[in-house]
Amino acid sequence: KDKGLTLKELASASGLSISFLSQVERDLASPTVTSISSIAKALDVATSYFFPPPSPKSLIVRSYERQPFNLTEGSEVYAKLGSDLPETQLAPIFVTYPPRYKNTKWQANQEEFIYVLKGQLILMIDGEEHRLNGHDSMHYFSEYLEKVENPHTTPCQAILVRGQLL
Repeated sequence: KDKGLTLKELASASGLSISFLSQVERDLASPTVTSISSIAKALDVATSYFFPPPSPKSLIVRSYERQPFNLTEGSEVYAKLGSDLPETQLAPIFVTYPPRYKNTKWQANQEEFIYVLKGQLILMIDGEEHRLNGHDSMHYFSEYLEKVENPHTTPCQAILVRGQLL
């Protein structure tokens, strides 16, 4: 209506049927991403126009709302630090590595950044050992990571930020 188009004109411009558009308009059918893209193009608006922006509440992750989790076969404990924004490229995570932790199995092909909050962490990258103490950080590609180890009898806490390799 805002664009002054009839359903027939929108159908013609988007390549979708009048009946389908009518059902979508009346909330009787759910459009696919492809359909939404076609409608957006026909209306000369961004596809994101049809999706609500994240609410301010979803931008903040409160410490008391974090839900720690383990991955299968892993003894490290994770907690998401970031919100669930659509199409995000980064995954900030709070990690606790237990005492005497050692992992030599990596399958991820990601860019990673780690900041050690407390304790010590040893990373073996491309055959070279790197010792990170509290407040040390490192930026690397996980495809070269060969080992992560907490050699001490106390837990090591770190912030890990992962992003997809391009």
